[in-house]
Amino acid sequence: MNLSRLAIVPAVAVALVFPAAFDRTLAAQKPSGAPTIEQFLSPAYPSELVSARKTDRLAWIAYDQGKRNVYTASGPAYAPVRLTSFMKDDGTDVTSLEISDDGSTVVFVRGHAENREGWVANPSSNPDGIERAIWAARTSGGPAWRVAEASAPELAPDGSSVLFVKEGQIYRARVTPVRPASAMDRGEAPFIKAWGTNGGPRWSPDGTRIAFVSNRVDHSFIGIYDVRTRTMKYMAPDVDRDTSPTWSEDGTHLAFIRRPGLAFGQQAQQGTGSLGLPNGPAFNPNAAQGRGGQARGGGGGRGGRGGADEPAAGAAGARIPGLARATFRGGYTMSFWVGTPATGEAKEFWHTTADEQVFTNINNIQWAGAHVIFSTQRPNDEWDRWFSV
Repeated sequence: MNLSRLAIVPAVAVALVFPAAFDRTLAAQKPSGAPTIEQFLSPAYPSELVSARKTDRLAWIAYDQGKRNVYTASGPAYAPVRLTSFMKDDGTDVTSLEISDDGSTVVFVRGHAENREGWVANPSSNPDGIERAIWAARTSGGPAWRVAEASAPELAPDGSSVLFVKEGQIYRARVTPVRPASAMDRGEAPFIKAWGTNGGPRWSPDGTRIAFVSNRVDHSFIGIYDVRTRTMKYMAPDVDRDTSPTWSEDGTHLAFIRRPGLAFGQQAQQGTGSLGLPNGPAFNPNAAQGRGGQARGGGGGRGGRGGADEPAAGAAGARIPGLARATFRGGYTMSFWVGTPATGEAKEFWHTTADEQVFTNINNIQWAGAHVIFSTQRPNDEWDRWFSV
């Protein structure tokens, strides 16, 4: 074994410079029936493995010699079956794979993510342009089809429809090869239209309700939409910032993350014009220069006096509790809440400490049995660590 490894090293070097000579060299070195370098390099690279909740079926994306396709396999044999026929090495990406609970339907996104200018990569320089769209396929067979021009699909548990976000509202498209009759079913009109910038939709396990985040600039709510009655309520709404809704396995409870809403000093501050520090939501450019060239406060933000002179949120303002940095009573800045969507009531079940050093960058929690789990990196630690509450 050791001698074989040593023999391969100069052979690979020859291959990089003299491909034709490599074939002759490898043929002279290997015994009949021995593995070849091509065999080790040819297998497709699998990614984004997903599994159906109620049946023994898997699906994944395979990158094979430049081509990206979706495959499936069912137990007990788990023989792979290709579901898509994207057989050109055109550089078009395939991501965001999901599978329905019964394993009958998969959805995925075809097309690269947009850059900061909103452009989708066009590796093949197609003069017709290229899009980033949600596609679907049946695991029983048949051609894949385009569902809607969108990304980040949230597939309904029964596979009948898919949610996505566009222009700050929640859209829904029917997952069917036949073009739906209504604009809403085609994903061309908002399915849930509410105040704020809405996103992060999550189906309940039975598919009867949708939880989502409604961002109101300086605070945010967890919205609950009832598909059957077409009504909406909010989970324990307050002046805080609520994110990351996650359903319990039976759909009777919902957990989420709560952080303090934006401090008033940050609402009224003038930004630098960079992406990292824009103007606060209550900043008033007409009142930005007060007496002596000092910055003025923010024109009617929550708790403001609508244009009266206010101290700037600088070094002096930072010493005023609550002006430049908001905390909950007790000094902590993040907590986990759980509530009942049927009533909209919720309560805190865990929070960080006032001097927290470990749990400072948690953006997502997932329900698991009677716990919620999350991952984070500790300071000076290059590894992701998983925790449970």
